[in-house]
Amino acid sequence: MSRKFSANLVSRTALFAAAIVVALATSMTAILACPFCSAVNLTFTEQLKSNDVVVIAKLLKIPPMSDDPDAELPKAEFEVVDVIKGEKWVRPEMKFRTLLVGRYPEGQQFMVMGIDPPAVAWSTPMKASERVIAYLRKLEGLPKSGPERLEFFQKYFEDKESVLAFDAYDEFAKAPYKDLIALKDKMDHEKIIKWIKDPETSINRRRLYFTMLGVCGGEPDIKLLEELIKSGDRKKQAGLDALIACYLNLKGEAGVGLVEDTFIKDKTVDYVDTLSAVSALRFHGTEVDHVPKARIVAAVRLLLDRPKMADMIIPDLARWEDWSVMDRLVQMFKDADEDTNWLRVPVITYLRACPNPQAKVHIAELSKIDPDAVRRADFFLNFGDDEFDDEDEDEDVDSDGAPDKITDEKSKKEGDASDGGLVEDETLTSRVTPGDEYVVRKIPIAGDDSTDSGSDTKNNLSPVDVTDIGEMGELSEISTIPADSMAANSEETSSQIAQVVQPAPPVAAATPRPGLTMTIIFVPMAISLAIFLLLWSVINGWFERLIV
Repeated sequence: MSRKFSANLVSRTALFAAAIVVALATSMTAILACPFCSAVNLTFTEQLKSNDVVVIAKLLKIPPMSDDPDAELPKAEFEVVDVIKGEKWVRPEMKFRTLLVGRYPEGQQFMVMGIDPPAVAWSTPMKASERVIAYLRKLEGLPKSGPERLEFFQKYFEDKESVLAFDAYDEFAKAPYKDLIALKDKMDHEKIIKWIKDPETSINRRRLYFTMLGVCGGEPDIKLLEELIKSGDRKKQAGLDALIACYLNLKGEAGVGLVEDTFIKDKTVDYVDTLSAVSALRFHGTEVDHVPKARIVAAVRLLLDRPKMADMIIPDLARWEDWSVMDRLVQMFKDADEDTNWLRVPVITYLRACPNPQAKVHIAELSKIDPDAVRRADFFLNFGDDEFDDEDEDEDVDSDGAPDKITDEKSKKEGDASDGGLVEDETLTSRVTPGDEYVVRKIPIAGDDSTDSGSDTKNNLSPVDVTDIGEMGELSEISTIPADSMAANSEETSSQIAQVVQPAPPVAAATPRPGLTMTIIFVPMAISLAIFLLLWSVINGWFERLIV
């Protein structure tokens, strides 16, 4: 690999990494953005911010392709026409080369960005008309946020320059919902209605327009929204979650009945439509107060009558602190079959959140029915930690709430942390016979580090290093002491004895904690998937703009 190619690769990698950083930061702020909108691309503002140099350049020459398959891709030559950002590093009439996707006539203008000056690493150029250039120049003078900023971008909805329409949508999709509310008096109500009625409007933009109509609409719009909800037409109901939320914004509590009858009570309705209705109700239960929360909870609670869908709303009932259904959920856990057993984990999660003391009694009872469901619930709650956080949960509890007798017996066998975290078994130590030799294995309780190093001079014992366990799980070092010596010091020695056996059997192979294993596997996998989807969105959106 040539030095030139390596430098080029590093530069482009840095450029791509910068885009990733901006995308990640943007995804974090999107949590507070338009509730039903999903941004498609990085906005021009974000791209300008993440690059050191932004210029308008004209194409001078496209070199011919080489016949050598090992040769570097030829780079097109450009001349800087105007500098939008980075006057310190570039100036008009400066020439540079970079890769160009597609065939264009000489003289065509492009927006080109770069990083790492003074040896600028240039990005792939994007075709730019005079109107796009004028748009880019106005961005620097806009407020960083607020309704005044959105007022500028709403002028470009459904613009003939699709790249500007994309950018305007993305700006709204990433704006806080409070900014949309503040823009109410400056929204173009008639255009919004027109775009909603247009069957060619994309689903993403329909969601945005429904969200805006929910802010600026009024009584006359309710009839149109009811017609769309009742139509059963997939095309008319595109963006259904935002449509229902808009309807409830304008109709209020009186509109909940139609949503219940159409999408929740009717068991023949598609899962996706019911999920859209739940999303709209969640929005009204958490973000706005057009409908009393008690009415929202009552509507969502109806899905408990549909066991195959109940699992998706149990967390909502816990979040809204509706503990009235605890007994019913416990019974649903017990009645769950192969088709509905996935609701068991949400039930345990609900009971974990419930402050009612009876909830812990139910958990102990249900753990005997399906201990795996309880462990899975605790894994998600504790992010892979199988140990319960509550001290009360260390006890085995009968269904009547009383501690099990096994707990007292178990506590007698657990060594104090001050004794090196070792297990004491009085039954085994009582079997010692003077004159014999016994093998003493010191096995540390999980989480204790006291036996990792050093030696026990008190009883002349050499602790077994747990790192010496071989592939078959056997200890490579063991300690032997005379039994009569051990009997003489039984009180002192017993606190350090894990096993006393004759003859010494091999130690069972160490078994990794399931929660830890799942964390090692699941967490990196989830993070990798999220990064992949993010990068795919960025790359897809970037090339979508390039080919416009």
